[in-house]
Amino acid sequence: MGKVGMMTVNDPNPVRLHLADATIGFDAVSPLIEGVDLTIRAGEIVGLTGRSGIGKTTLLRTAAGLVRPLGGSVECCCTADTRADKGAIGLIPQRLGLVQHQTVGYNVLMGALAGASFLETAFSLPSKRMREETRAVIEEVGLTEKTLESVNRLSGGQQRRVAIARAMLQEPDLLLADECLGELDAETARGIIDLFRHMAEDHRMAILIVDHNPVRAKTFCDRVYQLRGRSLIPFDEDEASSSTLPIIAEGSA
Repeated sequence: MGKVGMMTVNDPNPVRLHLADATIGFDAVSPLIEGVDLTIRAGEIVGLTGRSGIGKTTLLRTAAGLVRPLGGSVECCCTADTRADKGAIGLIPQRLGLVQHQTVGYNVLMGALAGASFLETAFSLPSKRMREETRAVIEEVGLTEKTLESVNRLSGGQQRRVAIARAMLQEPDLLLADECLGELDAETARGIIDLFRHMAEDHRMAILIVDHNPVRAKTFCDRVYQLRGRSLIPFDEDEASSSTLPIIAEGSA
């Protein structure tokens, strides 16, 4: 990919996100989260769970560089002495960030802008390569027949696939996904999960995903953490066994 980031020459699984004793929130007197230590490497999927309003989205936005940490250090596709390359960080927000009145093709093509030239961006003139890659990722998420359809005519699951295709075209080193599986039926959620696995395994993306269902997250994430109080801690297996939340397992109907 030609990205420097936090990778070393001979490291097949470079660190993409590293938080050390990080304090996260908006008020130093009353932070949302304290003492966060977290490392995510290329090819890993890490889940983040916790009750509503506890700070999951703020943690993602801090990792993306949109919110400054109140303390400690946050290194995302960079080091203390470097900056993340353009397009190295991908973010799928809760509301997906799609242009509702535009087509699937238009929305997915936006993912290519991180690697576009100034003229291609300024004059909206996508190259032949960009158009071909857009068609390829749309096919990869199973939406070829919807390419020219307006996003606002798609189902919730299809819109999530558009957002994921956009991220795939961007090819970030780190993908931050906020509640991408919410309000989906089991079959649709399983399809989205398969796409995340594909991105991690085949594209070597590091993925940090917020999921309100920790039991489901355990079925596809390499590790799952929960926010409790002001701390980030590993998800408790005992809680999973006593939870009433549905599990999405391989081969389930």
